[in-house]
Amino acid sequence: MQHHSLMKARLCFERSIPNRGNKELQKAYRLAQENQNYPMIYQAARMELTLLADIGFPNITEQQLIDLQMKAKHTLQSLRQLHEHYSLYELLSHRLTKGSLTFSGKQNEKINDLILSELSITTRGSQQQFETQKLHMLFQSFFFIHTGEYQSALTVFKELNTLFDTNRKIWDFPPYDYLSALDGILDSLRSIGYYKEMAQFIDQTRALSNKMYPDHFKGLAQLIAQVYSLNMSIGMVNLNKAQQLLRIFRSEKPRIEVAEGHEKQLEYLYFEALTYFLMNQLHKASKHINQLLTIGKQAPQLGMYRAGRLLSTLIYYEQDDMEYLEYEVRSYKRLFSKFGKAFKIEKMVFNTISSDPKRRGNAWKKAIWKNIKPKLNEIKKDKGELQLLKYFDCCEWIKSKYITINSSDIDVAK
Repeated sequence: MQHHSLMKARLCFERSIPNRGNKELQKAYRLAQENQNYPMIYQAARMELTLLADIGFPNITEQQLIDLQMKAKHTLQSLRQLHEHYSLYELLSHRLTKGSLTFSGKQNEKINDLILSELSITTRGSQQQFETQKLHMLFQSFFFIHTGEYQSALTVFKELNTLFDTNRKIWDFPPYDYLSALDGILDSLRSIGYYKEMAQFIDQTRALSNKMYPDHFKGLAQLIAQVYSLNMSIGMVNLNKAQQLLRIFRSEKPRIEVAEGHEKQLEYLYFEALTYFLMNQLHKASKHINQLLTIGKQAPQLGMYRAGRLLSTLIYYEQDDMEYLEYEVRSYKRLFSKFGKAFKIEKMVFNTISSDPKRRGNAWKKAIWKNIKPKLNEIKKDKGELQLLKYFDCCEWIKSKYITINSSDIDVAK
């Protein structure tokens, strides 16, 4: 609405209808303030100052002009603080996601510097601003997760959700920002194995898909809810529930097809394939993982594509397709070497495939398991490995090759 009012104001000034233009300008300014839309507030303030200069500053004192200029300046200061806040959050996110921080020694100093800088910005800025509160909570939650303070992170997630819920009047239309926050919360909860706690946020995501929003938004919200519903069931080792969900989702009419290659579309295919893999329905698992690989091959840098390739390797191994498997492992290593260092879990999976414990005796398995068990425990503690393990805990799959358990009992929780 504020965008329309600002456009109307500009049009009125161009058509020499100053009174109507000023009315629309003040309306845009008021709406922008109510919605804490600082770029729009500044545009309105700048338009007013430009207009006053063009018409010779009628009926306005120098002090009134300075007051208007100071309001515009304060708006720019708020925008700068928001930019600094976003920059710190993005820097923390990048460092932690890329595994460049391990919370020990000198690395701890880098984290502490980010924390102090973030607190400084929060203190300097208006702590009542929605964006400031949101960024502060995102910063806290990210830090708590990567320092292992999971209950604190969960508390912050709930506070963040409440913050969005109590500020509905300033949501964008459609509220992609809120949907992105829910997606981030759910991704974090599955990363730390808090599957039961995902239910509340899945329900809220599904509720967004039933609101009067554009079809693309509703389709994306529906897909996100479906992905995490499947993920939650698999994580809680309830494969019958996962299969039931797949039947329900097939019967549901999609709100709209999300763009092919969207990461959430790849995730849905992944968890569909993973469900069949854990149920030992390998032909169906292979069919769906091949769909993922066909669609996702244009974006091999996506974590979901990498996880899909790794699951495909496990499927080939379980199908005893050893001839093709050797080629697939070489291809996998060649492709992902372009994107940096290999994950430890990848090396462990390939070592397991190479040693082929399925065709070994129990005494051999017992001896090897004694050696690799501590290595798997270390991998589970490595936050950088979560980039792959959050989808499926391959450590449990490796364990199942040395200790006899049913594939449906493989625990994908961390």
